[in-house]
Amino acid sequence: MKNNDVLRFERGCGRRWVRLGGALLAALALSACLLPQDKSPPRQDYLLEVAAFAPAPARRASGKILLVAVPRAAPGFDSNRIAYRREPPKLDYYNDSGWSDTPAKMLLPILVRAFEATGAFKAVVSPPAPGLTDLRVDVDVIRLQQEFMTQPSQVRLSARIKVLDMKSGHVLGTQVFEATEPAPSGDAYGAVRATNAAVAKMLGEMVPFALQYVG
Repeated sequence: MKNNDVLRFERGCGRRWVRLGGALLAALALSACLLPQDKSPPRQDYLLEVAAFAPAPARRASGKILLVAVPRAAPGFDSNRIAYRREPPKLDYYNDSGWSDTPAKMLLPILVRAFEATGAFKAVVSPPAPGLTDLRVDVDVIRLQQEFMTQPSQVRLSARIKVLDMKSGHVLGTQVFEATEPAPSGDAYGAVRATNAAVAKMLGEMVPFALQYVG
């Protein structure tokens, strides 16, 4: 009888442990359902696009080949993050939005199309470009940021252009240009639209500056 009592006790304990384990699993599942879920929207990526820019055509074709180097960017602006400032000198970035590539790299095909549209060159190429070229254009992005120190916010774009003679190695000319454009909204989308407008405005000054050295 004693052995039977022990057996019944062990079976009862086993059933209680099964019930306790089931209750514990149910509680864990319920708590997981009650935890706050991450409902943040997916990251939005934007392109640098300048569709409306139409440079004035050159008076005559030079017959020269122009090499447009891959633009570079200063530290802080050499990533695909969209930068903004509320209190200088602090630089912040949007978390849920960004560029599809670094703005400097996206600027390359825009520059090539802009110089091609002038009709001043026999060809406009970019790296890796085969063969010899006559002139080279370097562009460095110094600053590209949305600024909230004014209302409405605005985008400030600063860049340096340098024109080089590839045969002599001499620098023919260099200049810093800056463009500001009001943002239509105080968010990343507004920064993108203002950036595209600022790039178009800057091209309207950069391209004629470079053409004066074609000769």
